[in-house]
Amino acid sequence: MSSDELKSSAQVWGGPAATTEDSPPAYSGISQEDNNSNEESSSAPVVQTQTTRRPAARVTYDPLRRLGLLATVPYHKYNIPDGALSNDKMSLTVKYSDLYAQPQHMMPFIVEQALLPPKPILRVIGSHGMNTVDFDITLNLAHLLNLKQRKWRFNSAQVSPLQGGIGPLYSDEDDRVMTMLATSVRQFCRDKSENKSYTLTRVVEGLPTDMLAGQVRNLAATVKYRGVLKIDFVCERSQVIVHKQPSSWFSSILRLHPEKKFELAETVWSLFNLSDNEEDVATTEASLRTSQEWWKSWSSTIRNAMIAKHKGNIGIDDWIETRMGHSEPEPRIEWGNDRSHDY
Repeated sequence: MSSDELKSSAQVWGGPAATTEDSPPAYSGISQEDNNSNEESSSAPVVQTQTTRRPAARVTYDPLRRLGLLATVPYHKYNIPDGALSNDKMSLTVKYSDLYAQPQHMMPFIVEQALLPPKPILRVIGSHGMNTVDFDITLNLAHLLNLKQRKWRFNSAQVSPLQGGIGPLYSDEDDRVMTMLATSVRQFCRDKSENKSYTLTRVVEGLPTDMLAGQVRNLAATVKYRGVLKIDFVCERSQVIVHKQPSSWFSSILRLHPEKKFELAETVWSLFNLSDNEEDVATTEASLRTSQEWWKSWSSTIRNAMIAKHKGNIGIDDWIETRMGHSEPEPRIEWGNDRSHDY
């Protein structure tokens, strides 16, 4: 696939649109008569106006608007026939010989999968005793991603979906992206190993997990919860793996051929920026502000789920109920330990 085709794909996903420059102000000639008149009135005070450029307006976080932007994602492309999704939903493995043996087939597949964002998840579990789960709350954070800006990174080491690698970042418009991607694909397909895999990793960068985990713990303390909190940030759909297994089942069982891993390419997704221009690059400070606004908007909904001992996903319907005034009664006593009773 050419660089132009990749750029076209990025535009379909909402890539940067062309901007137009403001036209210069029109000036008309001044006649001699007007000039003489101006000389006569030169003693009159002249008031000059200066046009100042307004700073970028800050946009408040609106989950309904953010969820609407997810409608642009072609979700059907996550579903690959005969692909095996792992139990934790983090990796999808395909084993087509047409892919791992022929670069001209594998290259378009990797580019297509690179257009799809990962699914970052926040899961909060409160428990006490040996096996008593008080609440188990899951929140989908995918709407916090900036779908208009995806970058690439090429590595020689294993990649963490919530940390990424250490190589430089490249934008979709950079012609070197297609060159490096094609090189990695050819390197994989031409390798003669009996057991090999190529991994495309989708990485989320900029999510302040420590800050959000601290907010969750503070919230649990305010509702008098004294149990054990487990807070996990996971990234579902974060890896697409093309795997060639040994042709002999005997070799597979005995693991005679160690797997040779090509974990070379990753797409990097940042959080959206709270400004009037959603194409602004999200800095660390901007990502922190976005996460803080998200927490302010959702903390009451998470509080309700904790007190209600909710188990499962919470989403926009729960957020709307909270906005409409629903609030679970404050617990009268401490709860979440073996000495507590139901409040």
